[in-house]
Amino acid sequence: MARILYVEDHPPAQYLMDAIISEMTAHELLLASSGAEAEQLAESFPPDLYILDLDLPDTDGLRLAETLRAAHPAPVILVSAYAEAVDEAALDDMHYLAKPLEPDHVADTIRRALAG
Repeated sequence: MARILYVEDHPPAQYLMDAIISEMTAHELLLASSGAEAEQLAESFPPDLYILDLDLPDTDGLRLAETLRAAHPAPVILVSAYAEAVDEAALDDMHYLAKPLEPDHVADTIRRALAG
């Protein structure tokens, strides 16, 4: 079973990700609405995968990815509605999903990220 931490401050996006991951077997989804909340959850329940929105109320997803992975290394999927704002070089070894999220593409990206 994989524990996935999804950091997103937009409730409809949280509901969609919950529905997608519910369809996938053997995964536990943890939800956080801010970077600070994500750090607390990751400390208490270290995840196997991070899915981070790039535009969060208290930080940006790239900065949060560095912070989280320094404490608890795991693959990262970054999510953004603004694909043109993403610097592909900055993604390094991270995966990327553009909004609006397509369930099949999200599930495939999660599987690839978890497979290494």
